[in-house]
Amino acid sequence: MASAQDQDTRLRLVTSILCFMNDELNRDDVTPDKAESLEVSIQCLKLAYGIPDLDGSQEPNLLEIFSKAAPAPSPVTDEDVKRAEELKKAGNEFMKGEAYDQAIAKYTEAIKLDPKSAVYYCNRAAAHTGKLDYHSALIDCKKAVQIDENYSKAYSRMGLTYSKLEEYQSAVECYEKALKLDPNNEGYQVNMKIAKAKIQELQAGGGASPFPGFGGSGGISDMLNNPMLMNMAQQVMQDPKMQQMAMSMMGSFMGGQAPGGSDGQQAGTPDMSEMLRMGQQFASQVSQQNPELIESLRQEMGKKDGEGQEEPKQ
Repeated sequence: MASAQDQDTRLRLVTSILCFMNDELNRDDVTPDKAESLEVSIQCLKLAYGIPDLDGSQEPNLLEIFSKAAPAPSPVTDEDVKRAEELKKAGNEFMKGEAYDQAIAKYTEAIKLDPKSAVYYCNRAAAHTGKLDYHSALIDCKKAVQIDENYSKAYSRMGLTYSKLEEYQSAVECYEKALKLDPNNEGYQVNMKIAKAKIQELQAGGGASPFPGFGGSGGISDMLNNPMLMNMAQQVMQDPKMQQMAMSMMGSFMGGQAPGGSDGQQAGTPDMSEMLRMGQQFASQVSQQNPELIESLRQEMGKKDGEGQEEPKQ
């Protein structure tokens, strides 16, 4: 059982924390969202510790105490920034191979070298999402927007994470913030429509397509009629490598033999390995342009067949 002196010390500490939070609340640069959070936190602490008010408090300034006790971290050098970027690129390569643990390790090393880069946290959030660790992804997204409140991609990634957690209203709010910063981003627009459709579906008791224009009764034909997806496909097909693979496939269809094909390949039958390789290349390039859209497409096209099976979450 705590002594009376220990209890008094705790109350003084909490009072000092409350004074600090009250000073933060009165700063000129405090945002409405931050002010609301501070007010709620102050009321909760007062209620929990039975502190009626802060008038006449003589507790020392908590910020000054912390500044003296905890020296400032070492400044980030140009070499640190360069090395952190190399680690980020290594993490990106691991992401392409879906080696999420290795990607997380690289992004974490980059964060240690340059902790003020919102990009590294956002990238690590994507890796956590790949592992289905949505709560860790959400923590990294929040840290990213804390560092850079104008980082639209972090808000979009947070929206996708909330959707994975089936918190669709929070997802919509995140996409709205992303679109406020980047109003012409079609990927953000599509994903917000998905989240809104999910809300409507839940309110209606089910039945609505979670991906308007990509699923439901239309299926593949609706996807092919989507202008954004077709525009992205046209851009990818301008790549000479993609054109070469397409010509190789056409040669197979016309009765020729695709380069590298087996001698025994039947005329008029496409080389399936060539088709698979082209599909993988196409998906990779489109994914780099719009990862959110590809994630949604992957989930929609991955619906299970058969009665009574659950539909994969967005």
